[in-house]
Amino acid sequence: MATVPLPIEIEHHIADTLGRDGSIYLTLKSHGVPEIEIAHVGQALARVFNAQRETHPGDAIMMILDSLKTVLRFEYSPSRYPEYPVFIERVGDELQARRDSIQLTDRTWAIEVVIEDNLSNAISAAGEGDALTDLIVDYVFGSVIDFHRDVRRGDRLGLVFTRSYLGDRFVRYGQVLLARYEGQVESHLAVQYEDPMGQQEYYEADGTSLERMFLLKPMVFRRISSRFTRQRFHPILKRNVPHLGTDYAAATGTDVWATAQGRVTVAGWNGGYGKMVELEHPNGYHTRYAHLSRILVRKGQRVSKRDVVGKVGATGRATGPHLHYELIHNGSQIDPRSVNRGDEARVLSPAYHQAFERQKRYLVGLLDDTRRTPPRVIADAAHKRPAAIASP
Repeated sequence: MATVPLPIEIEHHIADTLGRDGSIYLTLKSHGVPEIEIAHVGQALARVFNAQRETHPGDAIMMILDSLKTVLRFEYSPSRYPEYPVFIERVGDELQARRDSIQLTDRTWAIEVVIEDNLSNAISAAGEGDALTDLIVDYVFGSVIDFHRDVRRGDRLGLVFTRSYLGDRFVRYGQVLLARYEGQVESHLAVQYEDPMGQQEYYEADGTSLERMFLLKPMVFRRISSRFTRQRFHPILKRNVPHLGTDYAAATGTDVWATAQGRVTVAGWNGGYGKMVELEHPNGYHTRYAHLSRILVRKGQRVSKRDVVGKVGATGRATGPHLHYELIHNGSQIDPRSVNRGDEARVLSPAYHQAFERQKRYLVGLLDDTRRTPPRVIADAAHKRPAAIASP
C-alpha cells in the first residue's frame, strides 16, 4: 500500500522593506531564512533582475515559506519602479522567476504658485513634492534661471505636468509639458515640443530653445558654502587665498553631473582637490569636479550633459562633504555665474512653427484655466503609457 505524504503546513508569511543598506540578503537573513534558500532566491532573481544595480532602500518584499522554511513564493516590488514587479514561485524542486510589466496611467495636472521665499516651499504649499521642483530647476530652466539668486518674493510659476499612477497610487512625476515663470529678474515660457525628427526640447514662446551650452549647477545641493572670489580666508590654510570656483554643500554620495557635454581629461587623485574629474568642452572650456568620494567615469570617456561623473565626498583638502566646482575658459578660471552669457540659442525650424504654435496655445490655455478655478486634475480621462521596459 503506497504511503501518502503528509502536506507541509504553510506557516511563515514575511512582508518587509529593504533597510538603509538596500540588501535583499540582509533583509531575508534578519527573518531567519536559511542561507541555502537565500541562495536559491538569488539565483532565480538574477535571471530577471539586476540586484546590484536596481535594489534601493524601501523596496518591498513578500515571501511565503513552509514549515521547513523552504521558499514557496517570493514577490519583489521596486519602490522606484513598482510597475516592474518580480515574482518567484516554486514549481516542483525549482524556483521560477518572471518580471511583469504593468501599465501606468498618466494624468495631466495644472497649478500656479506664487513664491514667498523659495520655489521648493511654493511648490510644497501647492501639495506637490521636491521631485517636481527638481524637474523645474534642473531640466526645464537649468540653463537660464539661477533659483538661488534670481528668485524674488511675488514671482509666479505656472505648470502643466503629468503624474503617473499605478491604480490609485501615485508613483512619480512624468513630464513637465509647460512652465511659465514670471519673475522680477527672469521671465520665461517653456513649452515642451518634439519635432517630427524626434528632437524634444523646451522652447520659449518665439521658438527659441532654452538649452544652452552649460547647466548653471552641477548637482542638487543644500546650499552654496563658498562662491567664486579673488580673496577668501581659507579655513585650513588660515590665510586669504583666491577661491576660483563654487563650493556646493551636500551629503556624501550625492550625484554630481556634467554641466555640458565633453571628454574626460582627468579622473583620479589630484593633490588638494582629492578625487577629481576634469572635462574638456568645446570652445576652450573645461570644468572640474573636486573632493569626490567616488569617480564614475574614466579618462578619455565622452559624456553628455547631466551624465553622473561622480559622488560628493570630502577627499583632499576639504573640511566636510561638498563639491568644489570650477569653470575654466582658455586656461583661466571664471565665475560660473557668468556662463551662458551671450550664448546663441538654437531656434526651432520654421517648418515646425505651426505645430509648435498649436501645442503652445493648447497648453497655455490649460494653465490659464487655473487662474479661474482651483488647481486640479485637468485630464481625468487618463491615457496609458506604453509598457516597454526602460532600464530602471
